[in-house]
Amino acid sequence: MSVIEDITKIKDREELIERAGWLRGKTLNEVSEAIKENDEDSRVLTKGSVGYLVEKGFFGIEKNSDANPDIEHLEIEIKTCPLKYNNDKTKLSIKEPLSLNIINYEKEIENKNLKNSSLYKKNKTILFVFYIHYKDKKRSEYLIKYVFIWDINDEIIEELEPDYQLILNKIREGKAHEIHQGQHKYLTICPKHNGKFKDPTCNKSKRRQPFSDIPAEIRAFRLKNRYMNLVVSRYLGKKLEIGGWDLD
Repeated sequence: MSVIEDITKIKDREELIERAGWLRGKTLNEVSEAIKENDEDSRVLTKGSVGYLVEKGFFGIEKNSDANPDIEHLEIEIKTCPLKYNNDKTKLSIKEPLSLNIINYEKEIENKNLKNSSLYKKNKTILFVFYIHYKDKKRSEYLIKYVFIWDINDEIIEELEPDYQLILNKIREGKAHEIHQGQHKYLTICPKHNGKFKDPTCNKSKRRQPFSDIPAEIRAFRLKNRYMNLVVSRYLGKKLEIGGWDLD
């Protein structure tokens, strides 16, 4: 049991996690080989991004910017995230923050709290696929370490709500262009475009914001490293220390 040929036939989250569990302990090359066995004409190779290999190749989900979760009928989003070793390779931790959906400043202010937000609508349940990023190995040798489902439950909302309210307040003040990641503890927003925001002629890096004529940078919600480390360490039931959590 490996590649999922039709994600719409997965009947519930239990079946999904059972099928996705095949990835655990596999290298990206092994995943790629399984994809090729299933579809000899597949162009999903390990030289592409890890997210594309897993989401398109294994789960059969096309890249999209839909406001709904990747697996719509189960209301589950899929995210691939890299891990890194500490210097003596005794601990693992998150390598980079997790980017979520792009924020629409004009629509987001219609929401009163996180549970009403576009972030919650798309990401309230996430199937995480964590892999180890090795400095000294080819991408094809990266190892998938953890695969699990994470829910934004009431406890998570309580932790993230203060940051969400700070973001909303800035937008309501007409200062979306002044939002900085250093203002937030766990949840923030990050650039999500291929342009240059500081270039006044670069329109693809900007979008309108309410209550101001000043354009704001196109950005997405982001969970900071410090929070993603909590997500994984809690799942493992391990103490989070400097450098991450202890290996199994």
